[in-house]
Amino acid sequence: MNPIRSYVVRIYRQDRRSIAGLVEDVRTGKSTFFQSFSGLWDALTTRGRPSAAADTDSPPSTDDASQP
Repeated sequence: MNPIRSYVVRIYRQDRRSIAGLVEDVRTGKSTFFQSFSGLWDALTTRGRPSAAADTDSPPSTDDASQP
C-alpha cells in the first residue's frame, strides 16, 4: 500500500483555458512548476519517480534552499 502524500498546490490562472502554478511536496519541501493542466497532473502523479525530472511541461524542480 502506498503512503498518503500531502501537497500544497498554488494555481495562478492565466486565462480561461490555461493555468500555471506550483506544486509543493509537504514532506520534502520540493516544488515543481507547471504551465498546463497536463503539467499539473504530471506533477501530482509522477512525484518521487525518476521520470518527474524529465517532464517537458514544466521547468525543473526547485527546493527552498535555492531560493534567493
